[in-house]
Formats: sequence, structure tokens, C-alpha cells
Amino acid sequence: MGYRDFSRTELSLILEIIHSSLACKNDGDLKRLLTMIKDLVSADHGICGIGAIRSGQLSSVKKIFNLDYPGKWMELYASRELYKVDPIIRHKIKTKESYFWKDATEQLTSKEDISFMNLAGDFGLRYGVASGFMGQSSEMASIFSFSGGGDRFRGHHKKILDTLVPHIHIALERICAIERKKATGLSIREREVLAWVKEGKTNWEISMILSISERTVKFHVQNIEHKLNAVNKAHAIALAMEHGLVQ
Repeated sequence: MGYRDFSRTELSLILEIIHSSLACKNDGDLKRLLTMIKDLVSADHGICGIGAIRSGQLSSVKKIFNLDYPGKWMELYASRELYKVDPIIRHKIKTKESYFWKDATEQLTSKEDISFMNLAGDFGLRYGVASGFMGQSSEMASIFSFSGGGDRFRGHHKKILDTLVPHIHIALERICAIERKKATGLSIREREVLAWVKEGKTNWEISMILSISERTVKFHVQNIEHKLNAVNKAHAIALAMEHGLVQ
């Protein structure tokens, strides 16, 4: 989880968001958490949404939660179905990690992509950091995007999103009543390992705590991810907390 990367204040807010995500049941709850995340990543605007993926692209939108993106931009985005050509979303489908908007746009060459970003820029949307999630057993993908008036986003902000997005994605699925594949139960040892992963311990540290080899820890982590249908450690923790498998 990399908790050592965060300041005490950031860590307190991150843990509050993670635990609050478990009780997130409506639009108001989610928007409150998104506002907290927006502040953590020093953004001016925030938005998230979830939709269906078909043939490697977002084919339809199930729900959008807009904090404060310009209303005129949102009207234009919806009326022209710009989500089908949005390079920020297209980049998310290709990568698992959080990323800067410029990661998705610096190599754009098509007139359609360049026109899209120029249009967004007309609304003051030039810089940002984004993340998202798509589970192994789901065709539904989420996108979380935060923008600012200047290029002030840093790698630290991506780490914050990498930590939080799996938890908020599950809350988003819950609000939208999206069914997930049921998780398989974990063994006592797997729960022990996962509990220490949740505390931010590395595989080596867990091996020392439990007096097992680091290779065995990695084996348990892989089994945990497989049983929970998780794509990484952060997702496994989020799912385990959702199912009450760890406290």
C-alpha cells in the first residue's frame, strides 16, 4: 500500500476515505469522498463515472458524478457523446495505474484527438491527473479525473489515487447496483497476510513477522488476489474490507 509515502495528515485523510467508502451508499456520500480526494490531489475540478467497455472502448455510460466540472462542458460532452473519443478515457482502458493527462495526450496525432483536447482547453481543462478501475470479471470500468488550472500535478498525487481508487470503485459499483462475482473464502494464513498488507507492510516485512519466506508471502498474495477476483493488492484489500474478511 505504500503508506510511508504519505504525510501524517494525508494518511489520516486517506484512511478516513477508505473506511468511509465502506458505508458509501448514495450520491451524496460519494461526492463527499470525491471532494476529499480532490483536495488531496490539489485539484480545482473533479468527476467520476462508470460505464460499459466494448471492443476496447467505452461504449455507454451508466452514471456520472460531477463535482464541479463546467456545466457547459458537461452538456457538450453528453450531447456529442464525447466519451467515445475522449483520449483520457481511452488511455485508462490501456493502463492499470493512475496517470497525468499529458501521458495520454503528448503523443496525440489524429485531428479528432487534438480537436477534443483543444475544445476541453477552451473550458479551462488543460491539466489533470486521472485513474480508474476495471475488475477481471467485469465489463464495467470506472474513470476518476481531477483537473487544475496549472500543471501542478505530481507523482505523489498518482500514488494517492492508486491507493484510493479501488475502494471508491467498489463504492461506485455498490451505488449503481452492479453485481460482482462472489469472492472465495480465505484461509487463516491468507487473512493474516492480507491484514499485514492492509497495514502497509512489504512482502519482506510480512515474511519476518510471520516467520515464513518472502516467496511464501508472494504465493499467498497471489492466491488472495485470485480468490477475491482482484487485479492487485489495493483491490484485494478493498474487496476483503467490503466482504468483512479483514478489519
